Amino acid sequence: MRARALDTTIAPLKDIDARIAQSPQGPLTLDPHRAFATPLTEVVSSLAGERQTPHLVAAASAVAQAQIISFPDNLFWDFDFYLGSIHRDASASADYAGYLHDAALLTVGLMQLYGQQSTIRFRYVHDFMYGFDWARWVRRNPSARRDLQPFGPEFLQQSERRGRDLLSLIQADDAWYPRLEEGVSRNPFPFVREPRDELRLYRALAERGYVPVEAWRLDAQPHAGRDFDALRQQTAKSLELGR
Repeated sequence: MRARALDTTIAPLKDIDARIAQSPQGPLTLDPHRAFATPLTEVVSSLAGERQTPHLVAAASAVAQAQIISFPDNLFWDFDFYLGSIHRDASASADYAGYLHDAALLTVGLMQLYGQQSTIRFRYVHDFMYGFDWARWVRRNPSARRDLQPFGPEFLQQSERRGRDLLSLIQADDAWYPRLEEGVSRNPFPFVREPRDELRLYRALAERGYVPVEAWRLDAQPHAGRDFDALRQQTAKSLELGR
């Protein structure tokens, strides 16, 4: 693809990269060895061929915009492994564009379902992008789920079903998932998750190797064999972040 044509194709991602850069903390990465996340323009350019680029740009744009809107307080913006994963699976499918469209549509729906636009109202998307939700799900039935990937259709569909279940619990004002006052974010965890605390906790997890999906790496090797929830709680306690 010629340089001018490529610039035109990825232009929407430049605008989104600029919006992420203007987020409260900037475009932070969880990578312990650098400060800022890889721009979307660079991730897509490193992955897609000429015919693939418009479709991966569309998927990346849709997901990143949904994340900005649904999780405006999000702190870490690593899309490397997510985009690499859906690109790889789309390339292996019979319909590259169709696969990406469906994967992005599911992911955008999850952002809307779990984020600030919903009564679930989680503050961050970190548990999804860095694999904590996926690892927990796999550990509940490892023999059946050990080969299912963090951003494969099976887990995305399961996450949607789980979100619908949470909506029902909230509607019933469940003790664990009650209705919230307007403007309050949900935190079902036994540690505080204000931005300063979340930064400390997740950076400590990354430095200790306690992250199931190193989403800042295209070549990440997701693993669910450890109890990452327990490791996270232990780390939060060591940082004195208990509620």
